[in-house]
Amino acid sequence: MKKISFYLIALLIGVSTVFTSCSKDDDILDPNPTIDFKGGGEYVANDVTIKAGESIKVGVNAAYNSQTKKKLTKFNIILTANNTPTTLIDETLTSNQESVYSQDFMITFPNVGVVKLVARITDSDNKTDEVEFTVTVEQAGVEVKKKTNVEFGSFNDPIGSFYASSTEEVFTVSQAAANQAKVDLVFFKGVTNGNTIAAPDDTDANGITDFNLNTWTTKNQTRFIKTTMTAAEFDAIGTVYNFPEFVAANGLTKANQLANGNVIYFRTQAGKRGYAKVVDLYTKGDKAKFDFIIEK
Repeated sequence: MKKISFYLIALLIGVSTVFTSCSKDDDILDPNPTIDFKGGGEYVANDVTIKAGESIKVGVNAAYNSQTKKKLTKFNIILTANNTPTTLIDETLTSNQESVYSQDFMITFPNVGVVKLVARITDSDNKTDEVEFTVTVEQAGVEVKKKTNVEFGSFNDPIGSFYASSTEEVFTVSQAAANQAKVDLVFFKGVTNGNTIAAPDDTDANGITDFNLNTWTTKNQTRFIKTTMTAAEFDAIGTVYNFPEFVAANGLTKANQLANGNVIYFRTQAGKRGYAKVVDLYTKGDKAKFDFIIEK
């Protein structure tokens, strides 16, 4: 049995030698072209999370196989979302791109979801190489809440002049004094300022003795910026909104001389941003109606 085993081993070695001797020294182990994402700087080359509507910069470098010397013929970018591939770029390469291809792209993602981005290069022998990463697209903006037809009265009206945006409450003078930390703004109508909404720390609001603001120990520093937003644009805001930057240097302690349809951008001391739309400034008395939108 040992001799037979040795004979079989020797036979196998001989067969192996025959096959080895038949192989060519110049066999190509990998005949495919190559492609890579560009990295560094503004380029995105790995998994990334962005907001809906944002764009990313994608760059690629591709080269033909230096051994096969098969020309590069086609470049594609394919986006796959919900298991459905979409060819975003289908480019037939020109003669000056047959050996090396390099290009940058700005790609915008308008919809929420998870998208696989694949960049693929193909040569004249239909050999390919590809690279990929995943783009997670989140909802842009923040959730907001809307409160409509909020009515304000004068200091001695049962309606109240003070508003807490966090709890959507309107307070009278005595109620506001008991809830100072909640109060974000006060409405008043004055000879100089006209119809006005102001922060509890506003100088003119504190000059109205009937409000008793001079006795308060907590005065939230809400700030206001008048906007060019129309009433229709305000009404079109849904449950999610992407607020613009609130430039603190432009924020004032009050928004005065208000008229129907005006939209005021504000930020509370707690950092919540919102809009106040003037719905109605009644012709009689110190009375007004507003709609509010504020981030949750």
